Amino acid sequence: MLADGDVDALFHAVEPRAYMEGHEKVARLYPDYRKTEQAYYSKTGIFPIMHVLAIRGDMAEKYPWLLQSVFKAYSQAKELIYQFLRNEAWYKSSLPWAAQEFEETRAAMGDNYWSYGLTPSNRKTLEALFQYSHEQGLASRRLTIEELFHPSTFDLKESEA
Repeated sequence: MLADGDVDALFHAVEPRAYMEGHEKVARLYPDYRKTEQAYYSKTGIFPIMHVLAIRGDMAEKYPWLLQSVFKAYSQAKELIYQFLRNEAWYKSSLPWAAQEFEETRAAMGDNYWSYGLTPSNRKTLEALFQYSHEQGLASRRLTIEELFHPSTFDLKESEA
């Protein structure tokens, strides 16, 4: 659809096939996207949220332990990938600068660059999302954290998980 002009742009984690195949009409909006993304993060402190997990309110009420347990499971899984990146990625992936990439990311964004929960940085990112969604007509009004998150999640911290 990009190559045919049916779609003007794509925001996606994986490069589309037309881009990978070098189609002349398909290119990155920002050729040096890494530098652009790093500058945006340095300026705003916003790291776009990549994934969201939703649990119905009635399930949270019926099983009060559920939200904390899911948070804990995801936090533990994230610690495993951090350990992998610190200790094994360099020799298992054979990427020449894997260790350096991990260290540079931590230097720029902190040790917990994939923070979970309603940390100050995630609140800032969510507030920006709510603002942009409203301004761009995706939401009829500006949403709030309090209406989208269950009260039991407000104080969840990864170190306590």
